[in-house]
Amino acid sequence: MDQQFYQNEKYQEFLNSNFVLFRATREEKIGDETFKRFNVLATPTVMAIGSDGSEVDWHVGYSPPADKFLEKLEQTVKGIDTFKSLSETYAKKPKNVEVVFKLAQKYDRRYNEKKALELYRQVLAIGPEGKMGTTDYREEKVTYTEYAEFSIGTMKVKSRKSDPEPIKAFIKRHPESKMLKSAYGSLSYYYRARGSKEKTAAFYEDYTSRWPEDPNVLSSYVSRIIRDKDNFDRGIELAEKIKEIMKYNPDPAYMKSLAELCILKEDKDKAEEVYGGTFMEEQVSNLFDNLIDYANFWVGKDTNVESAEEMIDLALKLKPDSDYGVRTAASIYIKLDKLEKALNVFGPEFIKEYMDQPGALSRYAWFWANKEENLESALKAAKKSVELNPSDRTWDTVSLVYTKLKKYSEALKAAEKAVEIADEGVKARYKNRIKKIKKAIEEEKKEKK
Repeated sequence: MDQQFYQNEKYQEFLNSNFVLFRATREEKIGDETFKRFNVLATPTVMAIGSDGSEVDWHVGYSPPADKFLEKLEQTVKGIDTFKSLSETYAKKPKNVEVVFKLAQKYDRRYNEKKALELYRQVLAIGPEGKMGTTDYREEKVTYTEYAEFSIGTMKVKSRKSDPEPIKAFIKRHPESKMLKSAYGSLSYYYRARGSKEKTAAFYEDYTSRWPEDPNVLSSYVSRIIRDKDNFDRGIELAEKIKEIMKYNPDPAYMKSLAELCILKEDKDKAEEVYGGTFMEEQVSNLFDNLIDYANFWVGKDTNVESAEEMIDLALKLKPDSDYGVRTAASIYIKLDKLEKALNVFGPEFIKEYMDQPGALSRYAWFWANKEENLESALKAAKKSVELNPSDRTWDTVSLVYTKLKKYSEALKAAEKAVEIADEGVKARYKNRIKKIKKAIEEEKKEKK
């Protein structure tokens, strides 16, 4: 949030023109006093405070993009649907269902359950038939009444005493609701740790039959089975289905649950198969690849480069000996104008460990020749590569390095050697290099005249 919004130059004029910014931090005296005064229960919470110290508005939580968050603050500045404006309107029009509902949401998002419940119940009293307007729920429209019922049910089932009856009543009254899946999810919160085994099983069989391809739904049933230490076969069946659904991108949390069930069934070999060393090595490899893709993407866009550099640094920590990883990192560091850092990870010290591997030597030499940096080390590696494996490719690499060093005579000899031993299908490529070298020689002669 700080990096995307508060530290973003794009939003500075708006922030400085409309607010005096203050950040309250826990474990600092003034921060703790601020949290206590305004009863802040979650972070991040953005409070807009008037010059008289009264609460104008608040926004709890943050999700990108930052422009969406800006829109919320712009509404606050304009006094649109703020806590203050809604409270003032409510005092004048206590039967305005839209105002009552929006004020209830304000308290709900602040985790003020008592006040939110009071206002949601007023919504039901004002418009019990649900004919007094609609509001947004994700990308759908639902009535104020329906949303209020759902919110009451969700708060009650997630309260300290956990009462499932209001959300059950909502499900019964609104079997076609656009909020039905969320309502089942709230009820699942209850059955994950409460309820008899019989009622729990009946609920989860119903829940999973409605959304049989949703791993989160299936996993909630698996969690209860593990807790009960019973009905393992059903649990494994569900966990295996999750594994199949997510076979191309398995979630470690789900695989852990499957392994837990296998352990409970005293099948340790199966547990290790699904959640052992091989699985985690694959996770590391996937993360490694994703970090590199991320870094390459943002460096290529010439933005978000600090984060890109941090991620490529992390990738190298995961696989410090990866030839591909260090080459990619070096390329990124060079693009960021950090040659020394590139040389530290993929320079003369690195290649010392590969002096008996012609492929690694040749790739190293080719890389630096194309970057036109570190050429003496590249030449040493290229020559050693030819010594170990005198192929057309290794000779071509030698030719390239000599060309970048502007040692055209040596470059020409190496290119001719590549042509001499190459298969017919690739000779044209090396002959083209010879043409370029000869052209460079002629241009050099002209410059000397």
